[in-house]
Amino acid sequence: MKKDKITHFCAGAMVAALVGLPAYLESMNLFSGLWPAIMAGLLAAGIKEMCDDNTEGNNWDWHDFGATFIGVLVVVVFIILLHFGKG
Repeated sequence: MKKDKITHFCAGAMVAALVGLPAYLESMNLFSGLWPAIMAGLLAAGIKEMCDDNTEGNNWDWHDFGATFIGVLVVVVFIILLHFGKG
């Protein structure tokens, strides 16, 4: 795996965690944490790829977008496990 994909994965996880976890922990409502995490991750991935697309010598890369969103999905699964694991 290329270093670039790992960076995208980590960035997606970080954005989702910074937005989704506080939203979930404040409300303890599952969807209050999931939707902000997913939307922030999609927005971050899209903005990054739009910037790449507008940079000379670079273009939109769906693999980078996907790597970013996989990082988001890891945090989403973590929030789900946190919600249902609290017993």
